[in-house]
Amino acid sequence: MDYQGNLNLLNEAISAGVKKYIYVSVLLAKEGSFIPMLGAKAQMEDALTASGIDYVIYRPTGYFYDIMKQFKPMIEKGSVTLLGHDTIHANVIDTRDFADYMIEHINDNNKVVNIGGNEVYSYDEIARMCFDAAGKTPNIKHAPVWTFDLISKLPKIKKEGRSGVVQFGKWVMTHQMVGDTKTGKKSFKEYIYQSFSTVPSDSHIKH
Repeated sequence: MDYQGNLNLLNEAISAGVKKYIYVSVLLAKEGSFIPMLGAKAQMEDALTASGIDYVIYRPTGYFYDIMKQFKPMIEKGSVTLLGHDTIHANVIDTRDFADYMIEHINDNNKVVNIGGNEVYSYDEIARMCFDAAGKTPNIKHAPVWTFDLISKLPKIKKEGRSGVVQFGKWVMTHQMVGDTKTGKKSFKEYIYQSFSTVPSDSHIKH
């Protein structure tokens, strides 16, 4: 549905004589195309580049609010569970910085941009900043990667149509989500502390 909806918009744009189409995909969409949510993005990228219309494809690494949406409830419960034992990094971007970049580069044509923020953190560092911001002692656990495979197959998850979301979450938490185009004025570290209404500790992680 995601792919078909976007394809319909592209076809309408071409029919209307639109000269350029800007599409927001996801970093590593093609590498993870076997996952439905990423596969739809990868399909749309292919359709756009083959359409003949000028284009710009943005592949953001993720957004500030997405990370906090995942981490804050775990922090409030007192523990954070990460997948596997590999050190995974991400440079998520603030949506306002992303919008500013697109406006500043509105004249770009036929480009693919892997984009993220200026600060690169591991998920372990993010968790520790969240605990510090909440004034809590860090309690970080590591679950085997295959646990998400089991969760995605649970009857309740399937019935609610959330299997794809679980698979996408597994992919993001186990792959380096660092875009080589780094931009933005907003600080993710400051965003974390603001989310908990605290001031960053001088002794904590600095990037």
